[in-house]
Amino acid sequence: MTMSETRHPRTTRDALIIEAIGDIGVLIQRICELETKTVPLVLELEDKLVASISRVDNHAREKEAEFAVVADRERKIFEEKLNASVAKTVNRMVEVKRSDGLSVRSQLLIALAIGLTASATSIYGSYWMFGSERDEQAAVGRAVMSVWHELDDKTKATIEQAY
Repeated sequence: MTMSETRHPRTTRDALIIEAIGDIGVLIQRICELETKTVPLVLELEDKLVASISRVDNHAREKEAEFAVVADRERKIFEEKLNASVAKTVNRMVEVKRSDGLSVRSQLLIALAIGLTASATSIYGSYWMFGSERDEQAAVGRAVMSVWHELDDKTKATIEQAY
């Protein structure tokens, strides 16, 4: 086709092809404009998602640190009460008259055995009461973080309010 033929189509078919090519050009231009407008929006949404995940992660770390402090304080209080109870028991044993036939050495060995048992019980009890919860909370936090982008706004708001 020559230049004059493209300007003045000879058949209806040529005219429709030229019009369709023009329409395709307009559509391509509109798609480029749409892409130019949506890319910044998508990048902004991605930044907001990353910021939200970071806030949840920081909050989870803060709560974990707070929980560790509370667990440590409760463990120390438990140990102090247990040690006071053991000391009281040992003092009573030492004050008991030797009428039962136990020597001071036997009484001290019994007191030592009670102290060791109480300490072992205290350590096990502290771990049992506070150690396993921290692992469970970390697992729940990781699970929430892995599906955070799939949650609706109401669920996200509920989770954020809880922490």
